[in-house]
Amino acid sequence: MATAGPASTEDDITLVRHTVPSVIDLSTKRYFEMNWELTGAGWATVVLRHTRTGITTKHLLGDAGSPGTFHLFWDAHAINIGDVPNGDYTWTITAETLDGAPLDFQASGSFKLVRKTAPHDFNDNGSLDIIQRDDHGGLWRADTTIYAGGTLELASRQFIGGGWEIYDQIEATGNLGGAAVGDLLARDRSGVLWLYQGNGRGGFATRVKVGTGWQIYDKIAAGSDLTNDGRADIIATDKSGGLWLYPGTGNASTPYTARKKIGTGWNIYNELTAVGNIAGGAAGDLVARDKSGVLWQYLGVGDGTFAPRTKIGGGWNTYGWLIGAGDVTKDGRPDLLGGTNIRPALGAPTDDSLYLYQTTGDWRAPFAPAQTSSVYNPGYTWDKIA
Repeated sequence: MATAGPASTEDDITLVRHTVPSVIDLSTKRYFEMNWELTGAGWATVVLRHTRTGITTKHLLGDAGSPGTFHLFWDAHAINIGDVPNGDYTWTITAETLDGAPLDFQASGSFKLVRKTAPHDFNDNGSLDIIQRDDHGGLWRADTTIYAGGTLELASRQFIGGGWEIYDQIEATGNLGGAAVGDLLARDRSGVLWLYQGNGRGGFATRVKVGTGWQIYDKIAAGSDLTNDGRADIIATDKSGGLWLYPGTGNASTPYTARKKIGTGWNIYNELTAVGNIAGGAAGDLVARDKSGVLWQYLGVGDGTFAPRTKIGGGWNTYGWLIGAGDVTKDGRPDLLGGTNIRPALGAPTDDSLYLYQTTGDWRAPFAPAQTSSVYNPGYTWDKIA
């Protein structure tokens, strides 16, 4: 619904039509085209404002090529914050003459921006967030974005809080508790498991105790729907190599049901990552790195178990962290991140680099070549990445 203000000069301008829909879905798109057709040529300024937060973007548009028609290819970015949040927006358009004189014209309307829930999105803006803990126990959220060139970049960094050194495992789980944003699991050093449900603003609700005795596990991974029921599940390996599945419930107070043993011999791996459905099969998948640096793929068959493993390749011991990041590149498939965090001898710089592996949809070669990123902050040394 658009409304136009009064016109009172001989250069009266009116809005003929616009193509802004009531709902804009950017789940699998990097930009959306909007058009306004006015009864006069010149310049137009379009202002888009997020109703809840007041985040505003301003766009000066020319009508080159089609007098009176103004095109905006909106990539849903704002300066200094990266991707703008989901929710209700208003748009306003004003006009100027070719020499910049303002005209007595204004039209406005509204729309809703939506995106599918992303497993590593904690502030409801559809983009990848990375959780980083520094050497002093401070927890940070790094919000990323992908600009026109397709490179993953840091958009902003937010300090969440201190005291996180009490945990020896921190795992981004996707939507484990039923909200529209990602959650965290954290295990303290006595084996108690805590759920931090995302609040949609980049932080977390008060922690909820969801388990005890988890010190028996050396690796915990979450975020893949391994049972094909639409809910994120948890997997863990015990110190004797047993692989256990905790089916997700979507309930924050009891986020998983009784465990099921689904494998043995998993103590050959030193990294286990739930990557989501990377190969187009029946359910979520896993990747596991053995102690010689070879990465293996386990395709989910839909009942919480996996097809026989297939070899992806060697050299993956370069990375200190492997993260199932969700659909970073907006192509409908979840992606993988590899992060180095090498602490060299005193006086040498820390090597903090991040690499994005875009999935191909082909299980025989599931990842495209790595793309470098600039998400880490060289001023800090991170002792945990999730």
